Amino acid sequence: MAPRKHVTLTLDHKTEIIKLMENGQNYGTIAEKYGIGKSTVGDIKKNKEKIMKFVSTTERGPGTRKTLKEPENLVLENALFIWFMQQRRRHIPISGEIICEKARLFHREITKQEDGFTASRSWLDNFKHRHGIKRLKITGEKLSCDEASIEPFRNELQRVINENNLDLEQIYNADESGLFWRMLPEHTLTSSHEKNAPGRKMIKARITFMPCANASGTHKLPLLVIGTAQKPRAFKSVNLSVYYRGQKNAWATRVLFLDWFQKQFVPVVREHLLNVNLPPKALLLLDNCPGHPSAEELRSDDGNIFAMFLPPNTTALIQPMDQYVIQNIKLKYRKSLVVNVLADPVHGENLIDALKAINLKDAVFSLANCWKLVPPMLIKKSWKHLLPFQTENKIDEVVEINDIQLSTLINQIQKTCKNKMSDSQAHEWACRGADEDLANHEILTDDQILQIAAKEDDIDDEDESGSISTSKVSPSEAVNALNTVLQ
Repeated sequence: MAPRKHVTLTLDHKTEIIKLMENGQNYGTIAEKYGIGKSTVGDIKKNKEKIMKFVSTTERGPGTRKTLKEPENLVLENALFIWFMQQRRRHIPISGEIICEKARLFHREITKQEDGFTASRSWLDNFKHRHGIKRLKITGEKLSCDEASIEPFRNELQRVINENNLDLEQIYNADESGLFWRMLPEHTLTSSHEKNAPGRKMIKARITFMPCANASGTHKLPLLVIGTAQKPRAFKSVNLSVYYRGQKNAWATRVLFLDWFQKQFVPVVREHLLNVNLPPKALLLLDNCPGHPSAEELRSDDGNIFAMFLPPNTTALIQPMDQYVIQNIKLKYRKSLVVNVLADPVHGENLIDALKAINLKDAVFSLANCWKLVPPMLIKKSWKHLLPFQTENKIDEVVEINDIQLSTLINQIQKTCKNKMSDSQAHEWACRGADEDLANHEILTDDQILQIAAKEDDIDDEDESGSISTSKVSPSEAVNALNTVLQ
C-alpha cells in the first residue's frame, strides 16, 4: 500500500472535523474523508477549545489559515483588531492604509518609539489573513436608507416564498441589539455623589441579544445572548432559558452566528414545523451585518432551511425585529431593572451598590421573560413593511402604558434630581437601539483599547463583574416598592 500523502489542514477544516465529532461521527470515517490519520483526529479533539476560541476572534472565520501561531506583537495585534471591529460596527469604511496608519500609532504608544515598525503591505496581508478579514470597503446602516431597493426586494422575496411554497409560519427574522444591562438613564447618576466611584464603570457592562421569530408571531426561539464571559460564575448550577455564548467583546461574530444557526435555529425550527404539520422548510431573513456568515454557509444539510439577506441600508425601514420587537423587549427589561433597583433597600443610600446586586444571571432571566411577554400580534405587525399583505393590528396602547409607568419609576429613583424625565424621554431611553447605545456609551478610546489588549488572552472564563455578593428581591418586595411609588 502506498504511503498516505501528507495533508495540512486549515483551521476551517479543523472546525468542520470538530463539528463532525460533536455529531457522533467516528474517527475512522473522519480520517478517511480528510485523508489524515486517526491520531490527527484525536489531536484536533484535544485542542478543540483552543481552536474554537481562536476562530471565534476572527471577523469572518480563519479563511485558509492553518496554524494557531501568534503574531510577534500580540498586544498590537489585539488592539488593532478590537479597533477594527469597533469601526465595523459603527459602519465606518476602512481602507488598508488606514489600518496600517493605526497600527503605526498603536506601535508608537506601546513601545514609546517613533521608528521600528513600518506596517508594510505584506504585514497588512498577514494581518487580514490571521483575522479572516476578506474585504475592507463596507457600507452600513449609518448611510442614508435606500428606499429604491425595497420594492424590488419585496418582489424577489415573494418569488422565493412562492417558489418554495412557504407559509408565514415558515418565514423568520432575527436581529441583534446591544444592551447595557445595568445602566440607568444618565440623569439618575449625574446628581449622585457616586459619579466617580470605582463601580461606575461596572454599570456599562454590555451584552448582545438576538430575538428571532416567524412572520405569524406564533413561534419565538429562545434568545441568543452573548456576553464577555465564556462561563460566568453566576450561571453555575443554573438551567438557562436562553442560548448563551461568550465572546471577549460581547459581539456576534461569524462563528458564533453560524453556531447558533446550526445548533439552535435549524433543529428548533424543524421541530416546530413538524409539530404544526408543516414541511420542515424555512427562510431566515437577515440584515447585511459584517458579522453574519454568507448565504451559502447559512443553509441546512438538506437545503430546506436557508437564509436570505435584506438589501443594504434598509434595516431601519423593513427589518421586522427592528420595527417594534427589540424596542418592546428593551422597554420591558429597563422597566424591570428600575423596579428591582427601587425594591433594593440600599438604593436610597448607594445607587451603585443597588446596581451591583444585579448579576448577569438576573439580567438574562429578566431579558428572557421580557421576550416571552412580547405579544404575538406585535411580532406579526412588525412584518407589515416587508410583507404588506398582513393584517394590521393596533398595539399602541401597550407601549403607552409602559411609557407612563417607566417615567414615574425613573424619577422615583433619584428624588433629588431637578430635571425630571418626561414620558417621551423615558421611552427614548428604554427603546434606544444598539447603534445609539454604541455611539453614546461604548466607543473605546485608544488608551482603553490598549489596556484591554494588554490584559486579554482571549475569552474570559468568569463573570466580568467580579465577586459581587447578591441580594435577592422577592416578588412581594418588588410589588410593595411599585405600589409605594404609584401612591
